[in-house]
Amino acid sequence: MGLWIKICGITQEGDARFVEQSGADAVGLVFSEKSPRFVTPKTAKAICLSLPDTVQKVGVFVVPDWTKIKEILDQVPLDVIQWHGGLLDTEGFERLSDFGLPWIYAVRWSGEGPLPNPPTAFRILVEGRSETAPGGTGKSWDYGRLSKVTSPLPLILSGGLSPGTVGTLLERLKETPLAGVDVSTGVEKSPGIKDERKIMDFVQSVREWERRA
Repeated sequence: MGLWIKICGITQEGDARFVEQSGADAVGLVFSEKSPRFVTPKTAKAICLSLPDTVQKVGVFVVPDWTKIKEILDQVPLDVIQWHGGLLDTEGFERLSDFGLPWIYAVRWSGEGPLPNPPTAFRILVEGRSETAPGGTGKSWDYGRLSKVTSPLPLILSGGLSPGTVGTLLERLKETPLAGVDVSTGVEKSPGIKDERKIMDFVQSVREWERRA
């Protein structure tokens, strides 16, 4: 099975169709109102309904407002939750699990120390530490440090990826247990507006690396 490819920060149906046509596996829908890629539940629902079941719909959440998250999940047909809201205690892990969807724990990792081991998550998304809001920074980081740590769960590589760099980075990390890659800024024209050619090129770069590996 190939690497899972997620195109995050989708804000309109046309861009979602680019993702489907490219052969990527998932779209990311950001529900943080502080993000330039924020989508309302109404828009997110329309995007999800425009896509076939073969494309996973991932809801990206930052604020631990469990009631609000439940309201969104009741309105939007999501397949996966992606949690960017920082460290959680045992109750928080249980809350996410109780929604009944698989969930990804996004970590702003400094490159030092162990990666977390959330008991109910099924993957860990690793992005570089930034002083700005999580996700969508477009900034690269010292990816090579991932090769020196042991992860309790399969990893998703994120942060500063682009069509021109992703193949090289995957080769560099070929001994690391990567489950997938996540890109947002690297395939955009402007925040929240995707570039069809860049999406296509990104997916092609990943698949070409897989064929060589």
